[in-house]
Amino acid sequence: MKRISLLFLSAIVTLSLSGCYINFTALTKINDDGSGFRITTYTADGASEKDELIKNYDLPAGGSLESEKDVKDKSPDYTYEAKRLFKDLNNLAPDYVRKGAKPGYVSDNRFSLKIRKNILFATYEYEETYKDSTDERQFREFCERWYSHNLDEAVKDLTDIFPRLLEKEKIKALLNERYRPYVDYLMTAFLKKGSSLADEDNVEFKEKMDEYERRYGEEEFLPFMADYIVSRDKGVNRQEVLRKLREAYKKYEEKAGAYGERLAEDNYDDAFGVYGMSIFKSYPFNISVVMPGKIVSANSQEVSRNVAKWEFSPADFLFKEYTLRATSRKLNYVAVAILAVALMTVVILILRKIKR
Repeated sequence: MKRISLLFLSAIVTLSLSGCYINFTALTKINDDGSGFRITTYTADGASEKDELIKNYDLPAGGSLESEKDVKDKSPDYTYEAKRLFKDLNNLAPDYVRKGAKPGYVSDNRFSLKIRKNILFATYEYEETYKDSTDERQFREFCERWYSHNLDEAVKDLTDIFPRLLEKEKIKALLNERYRPYVDYLMTAFLKKGSSLADEDNVEFKEKMDEYERRYGEEEFLPFMADYIVSRDKGVNRQEVLRKLREAYKKYEEKAGAYGERLAEDNYDDAFGVYGMSIFKSYPFNISVVMPGKIVSANSQEVSRNVAKWEFSPADFLFKEYTLRATSRKLNYVAVAILAVALMTVVILILRKIKR
């Protein structure tokens, strides 16, 4: 593995996005009494996505997997759809449950519906929250394990080759000063922007990673390290120092690459949630809710009277919760009519009294 590059982190961020997808669509219809139904649909774009759907998701009960007819030069879509009735939305089981590599690691959703009634109208507060298995703390711990291990390995390799000239603590401080800022920058940038770091117009990120690659690469690192060693003892042969460093560098890259692969395989859920690499596919989520009455507020992109719609991807709930919210109000027309009649009666009585 030639380029450790803040090893998997910057490599992952700059992955090309996949054109294939698993589309999650759900429609929730809420009745006046809080009961209703929810229709959940998964669409897998091709055979490999179908296998991923079956393997990695706990699909809601009551559905079946169907395939559309083949289209020329295109794999068929596979669709799983289930309709579930509910008396209380708060008790409805999650219908988006993606399993991670570790037992108990899941990314899922949950529902909430609050109903407040008074004489004139009822207010309905709907929430649907998506949460991945990971969080910022786990991500940072994962990155720290990777960085600390590789730093310690580099220090050990260098001090084993030049035991007389290099002290472990001093060489560790030297390397840490040179490379730690890039690790901190990448972690912070990824937590803020996630997969959007791969955008072509993200000049700052690209420049930072290019700078790191230069400082890490053989052409800059080996002369830098050789100069430091020679400064410790002017009598050593610089060319011989460079030769030993070059051999050590190649062995270190192989070890660091193998360690990165093992770490990713064993702890990927900790760093990137149950989606791992797949989060950069930006699998689409399309959620709609039909509320009683008229929607008066919502954090959705589209609202039409009593319907709210959301579109998002797994990247929106990486390291955090992503909550859909909508509030509607429905007038109690019977109560309004009674109140109107009562008011009219009072007015009439007052007018009659005045005429007398």
